[in-house]
Amino acid sequence: MTNDQSDISNIVRRAQGGDAAAFSELYTRYAADVLRFLYVRLRENELAQDLTQEVFMRVLRSIRGLDYRGEKLFLGWLYTITNNVLIGHVRRKRALTSPLDDRLDLVDPRGHDAVTAVSDRLMLQQALNRLTNDQQQVLTLKFFGGLSNQEIAHVLRRSEGAVKALQHRALHMMHEILTSEEQESLMVRAVGEP
Repeated sequence: MTNDQSDISNIVRRAQGGDAAAFSELYTRYAADVLRFLYVRLRENELAQDLTQEVFMRVLRSIRGLDYRGEKLFLGWLYTITNNVLIGHVRRKRALTSPLDDRLDLVDPRGHDAVTAVSDRLMLQQALNRLTNDQQQVLTLKFFGGLSNQEIAHVLRRSEGAVKALQHRALHMMHEILTSEEQESLMVRAVGEP
């Protein structure tokens, strides 16, 4: 076991014993990842921060019952809680909030490259929103949460094969959506030219 692994094991064990400093260490170590995961799904910084706090409140309440068997399983447990908090929020709201901020100003003083980067991010977010909820979760956990297919399968309570299939279909669909949008954009520009 590496030092980092034994450190995490020790921190979890101390947190399970009620050590507030150990829980604070867990929060410091993992809160940014949870926040990033939630922000990617919600595109609302304050809401993602609020839900991150809710995640760690649930972690605090349930960590005593955790059977710690390594960091990967701990991360699976943490992302399961995170996913449950997200699903609970969606159910309360009955729909995901719009990922586009109405106040978004596409005029960027830093120049054309920055505007193109914003446009690309918006296209990616819109394409992601057109996928099924399961496909969105798999891609978010894989590319923003950094989880392996096995870890994603554990979080989503699916087989690893089902996760691979969802990921494959999601990436294929994203490619089709983005290709279609690019072709439409080229046609609009061609029609608009004199």
